[in-house]
Amino acid sequence: MHTAMATPAAANTLPTVQLRRISIGERIHAAGTEGIAWRVKSGAVRLDRVTAEGSNYAGLALRGDVIGAETLLFGKYSFAACAIGDCELEPWLAADKELSGESLLQTLAGAERRAADALALRAGEAFERVRRLCLLLARYCDEGRKEITIPELRDMAAITNLTEETVSRAMSRLCRLGMLQRQGRRHGLVLVAADPAFAI
Repeated sequence: MHTAMATPAAANTLPTVQLRRISIGERIHAAGTEGIAWRVKSGAVRLDRVTAEGSNYAGLALRGDVIGAETLLFGKYSFAACAIGDCELEPWLAADKELSGESLLQTLAGAERRAADALALRAGEAFERVRRLCLLLARYCDEGRKEITIPELRDMAAITNLTEETVSRAMSRLCRLGMLQRQGRRHGLVLVAADPAFAI
């Protein structure tokens, strides 16, 4: 992790760290630990619900989304969070200066949209689930970037409720159809939309 960790702070105080840079595959925070709310400035974050039976996929956070908002009420994270793309996070309070009613409504609306997006990725034909996930990642990648970092197969499988083998076949098909072009490898696959109809 390329950041100085913020010390747990009261909900109404600003943290000393202004920006966290997290590499793909790194944990952002564990469920049940103390911390602050963060806005995803770039990248993608997987959220997991942790129970006595283990850890299960619970949601996806992309650019503009807020993770850890529950700490403002409970002081602890309800979910575990892990970067599934290289991420930049900024403290939510520092980004908003203050928690205005409009800011809270925008955050709530964004959370509802993301929940609907995540649900849609777990229904329908397998190839379409994977294609829609790539489209969603492309839509929320950094402005001006043409490349999108594709998460590891295990993360894509959890998000789409498919097996890793099925996701791998779907990704190969996307490349064969020319919808995506493989550009290299860097932990996760880095792909660029090749077909204008595929691009957002």
